[in-house]
Amino acid sequence: MVVKRTLLVVGALVLAAAPFAARRVAYGMVERNGLLSGPVGPETPATFGAPFTRIVIPRGAYKLQGVISKVSDRAPVVVIFHGSAESVSYWADVQALFYRNRISSYVFDYSGFGNSGGERSAVVIAEDVRQAWRDAAIRFPNAERRIALAYSLGSGFVVSELPSFVPEPQGLALVASYSSAREAAVNFGTIPAWAAPVLPDLWNNVDNIAAVQVPLLLVHSDTDQLFPLAMPRRIFAAANSPKAFIRLHGYQHADGHLKPDGSYWAGVMAFAETGRLPQSSF
Repeated sequence: MVVKRTLLVVGALVLAAAPFAARRVAYGMVERNGLLSGPVGPETPATFGAPFTRIVIPRGAYKLQGVISKVSDRAPVVVIFHGSAESVSYWADVQALFYRNRISSYVFDYSGFGNSGGERSAVVIAEDVRQAWRDAAIRFPNAERRIALAYSLGSGFVVSELPSFVPEPQGLALVASYSSAREAAVNFGTIPAWAAPVLPDLWNNVDNIAAVQVPLLLVHSDTDQLFPLAMPRRIFAAANSPKAFIRLHGYQHADGHLKPDGSYWAGVMAFAETGRLPQSSF
């Protein structure tokens, strides 16, 4: 009887622990398969006709690597938080485009991305994002305005951490964004749909956007093959005013940096240059 009772207790403990074990496995799977680094290529803003400076951001025992392209002390600056499977070189032509339009830019690689040191993890990247924003404010102290630009995976990092950004941004642009890490992981194919409920509700942009109090611009293509238009529309519906939504057409998910042009980035550049939100186009 004692043995039987002991087995029942052990069985109950195993069953109770199973959801937590599954959650840890799912969480690790998303970190391994979702936080992907792209190699740093030879491209720099100079490749596309713009000046640049390489920078390092101290992170304790290691450093993050970044690139800035500065127009002038007073020019507005866009701080870029890039997506998964990318690195700073992927954004060289976008930085050059911004420079030609009198907008400075700052882009960096998270821990474990590109040539940055450290390990890729959700907890570490949260501090990366806050630290990079502080560093950008120090490097561009007299900028007319500082706009946070979060692309794809980066949107979750920034929306969750922006309320603690010091100093506060003058605006936030979310480009090719997603509703939550759970749904993004399913869309990416990182986890099957049936496993999504066991994943911690990480980077839920729909819920977290309520804490963002700065002017918000959402830019999304209706032909984005990874994240359907319904995802950013849910973020927009939950967001505080002032806010604007620009619906692009004909662009794939990564075209913002693969095929950057004036049409794709027109709304973000106008927002950075003037501080005013463009007219929405749903």
